[in-house]
Amino acid sequence: MKGDKKNVGNKNRQKKEDDEKEQREKTFDKKKYRLKKYSNKYKINQWEERRKKTVLRDFHKELKRDQQNSTQASINSNNTSKDAQETSNSKKAYAFHKAKQKYQETKKEKERKKQETVRIKSEREEALKRYKEKKMQTFKVLSKKTKKGQPIMKGRIEMLLEKIQQSVT
Repeated sequence: MKGDKKNVGNKNRQKKEDDEKEQREKTFDKKKYRLKKYSNKYKINQWEERRKKTVLRDFHKELKRDQQNSTQASINSNNTSKDAQETSNSKKAYAFHKAKQKYQETKKEKERKKQETVRIKSEREEALKRYKEKKMQTFKVLSKKTKKGQPIMKGRIEMLLEKIQQSVT
């Protein structure tokens, strides 16, 4: 009987451990799933990681090529190896200069776009200000009343006259 109780206790403990393992393995994180499935930010991050890996892979390939070229050149002669190193250095310098120039161009483009958006925004605000001012003036003219509450026609007639003159010219 005592042996049976120990076995039952061990079986229960083992069953609990198995259940916990299954839960850890089978838990479905809906938030992570939605993030991976629908999030544009997640997709962009994935794309950037792939891009970085390809750039690094290309860089390491280029290093291997340079090492192979330098070893072959050293075998041929010392003079030719110096020429190969100079050409590889000039290629690297050219690539660096080109990348730096591209970065500066994109920076200038961003700055230009930023200034353009600021200019458009200020123009829009100015136009809105003029519109509200004009609307307020017309409201004041149209809302004038006599002591008895009758509308004053003088302002209305002047507004109509201005509209007619504008449409004629």
